[in-house]
Amino acid sequence: MKSNTRIVMAFVISFTLTFVLACFNGQTLLIALQSSFGFAILTTFLVAILSWGIDLAERKGIPSWVGFLLVLIFNVFGLAILALWSAKTVLDNNSVSK
Repeated sequence: MKSNTRIVMAFVISFTLTFVLACFNGQTLLIALQSSFGFAILTTFLVAILSWGIDLAERKGIPSWVGFLLVLIFNVFGLAILALWSAKTVLDNNSVSK
């Protein structure tokens, strides 16, 4: 499967599922569309990065699952750094100056 196909499918599936779930949770049509579009963009971005990692690994002669795994590990590592960094920033901003 080509990267373009994976990326388009990720957008369509994530947008559709999120929209249906948002409507079932009682959100208005406009709010459901906005939240669905935002989630679909984030999901598509992550799928695009993972898909490009698979393609790059295949071009270099490495098994595609290695490229997927490396990109996935780096994404999780980056998200962990962002989570820890933002938690520290919130603590620094809430401290009382003397």
